[in-house]
Amino acid sequence: MSVSIYPPETLFKKKTTSREDYGDWQTSYEFAKNVCLYLKSREISPDVIVEPTCGIGNFIVAALNVFDSVKKVYGIEISNGYISQTEQRLREYVKHNRNIHYELYNTSVFTFDFKKIANENQNKNILVLGNPPWVTNSGLGKNKGTNLPVKVNINKVRGIEAITGKGNFDIAESICNLLIDSFSCHPNTHIGLLVKNSVVKNILYGQHIRPRNIQDIRQLCFDTKKEFNVSVSACLFECHIGNSNQSLCTSFDFYTRQISHTFGWVRDLFVSNIQDYEKTYFLDGQSPLIWRSGIKHDCSKVMELSLNGTTYSNGLKEIVDVDDQTVFPLLKSSDIGKGMKGIRKYLILPQRNVSEDTTNLKRTAPKTYSYLLSHANYLDKRKSIIYRNKPRFSVFGLGNYSFAPYKIVISALYSDIVFSLVEPIDGKPVMVDDTCYLLGFDKIEYAKLTLFILQNDILKHFIRNISFMDAKRIVSRELLMRINLYQLSKSVDYSSLDIPQDKIHEYQNWLFMQTTPNLFSSLS
Repeated sequence: MSVSIYPPETLFKKKTTSREDYGDWQTSYEFAKNVCLYLKSREISPDVIVEPTCGIGNFIVAALNVFDSVKKVYGIEISNGYISQTEQRLREYVKHNRNIHYELYNTSVFTFDFKKIANENQNKNILVLGNPPWVTNSGLGKNKGTNLPVKVNINKVRGIEAITGKGNFDIAESICNLLIDSFSCHPNTHIGLLVKNSVVKNILYGQHIRPRNIQDIRQLCFDTKKEFNVSVSACLFECHIGNSNQSLCTSFDFYTRQISHTFGWVRDLFVSNIQDYEKTYFLDGQSPLIWRSGIKHDCSKVMELSLNGTTYSNGLKEIVDVDDQTVFPLLKSSDIGKGMKGIRKYLILPQRNVSEDTTNLKRTAPKTYSYLLSHANYLDKRKSIIYRNKPRFSVFGLGNYSFAPYKIVISALYSDIVFSLVEPIDGKPVMVDDTCYLLGFDKIEYAKLTLFILQNDILKHFIRNISFMDAKRIVSRELLMRINLYQLSKSVDYSSLDIPQDKIHEYQNWLFMQTTPNLFSSLS
């Protein structure tokens, strides 16, 4: 019998960690076996099984029971308690079943050398199988988790984008990229991992930026409530290390095996439904108007106020006396996500732009300055890097566009694509928070015409073809900036509007003459 068991003193060095620290959702043996049976139906016949985060070993045992071809198993797991259980199960398996060689490593997936496995098994069929952690790097950071990868900017995210959200990534995505790179010189490698759908989308998106030789890319969506008792969109991500770098993925139902759609790169554009996309392709381009994110302040208890009659109060239940010129009506995603619901909150703005010196408030708005100073212990604790080296009490996402009297607004968080027109309230422009996007207008006529074309059914169809409805943010600024508003304006029927034709032509010509600068050119 050829069995390689590493001594307990080398395996069991770390204390068992919590589910939250490591995104730990153990796969049931039954589901692991169904995954293996599916892969076997695809004529996958591995000599070697690699489980990069093996947990208690359900995937390894299921693979041994389904694939008669397996001769060798590698299991990597950071939890010593889990790897101890896996070792016991493998010993029992070897004792009562067939002779296999297995190696278990009590270490982090991010420090393990997978290329060594590829080199040791050059002429063997390798199946990389398992369920990596379903958690983001920020999620691990909040729980002081240590199982983090070295941060590499694979998708070339620009600095300001990383600061405002795109720098947060899924740990499983890092593991998938690590495995693809590690086995890139081993064309007999097949990968089958349970991940969130967003991971597959991001890996495929990266194929256009940094192509890797993976092919036959598939996503098999399953019921996470049934299999893991969690509410998240997830799938079996499947691909083969090959000789070509494919940039399309076919999505199936795991249980019925029926194809639902194909997504990926078409004409250097990333789309979510290739089959329907061609009907709306003409709208894909660059918006002549700049979509902006709303205001980010990270301190709602201090910066957001409620109005009771003529009296303001903050989130700390305090009565607030501030200068009127620094307080503006505020809309949040919940106020506009399914249509306008009116103003519930008001926002303190200490600046007109993000670089303005807030000490000017001593002279221009002394009551507001005094209020902010008295709550400095809250504001000074804001952790986001965007406030670093900025004036004290600064906010972010503020510019001339914030004070435009008329705005088209949309929530980033709702699957219902609803655009709304916002007009001034009591002579003040309405602000939106950073879960919303906006277009600012000086002319009400142009704002109304833009709302009209944005409410057209063909645009909704186009957005469905380029957006991912299981994403945390259904609508992104990147998506909105792809809408060619000029082309949209040329394809809409205006007969229901009581507007002279020359005014419509004037509006279309105005759209045509707008130019969109590179918003990040000075920040990258």
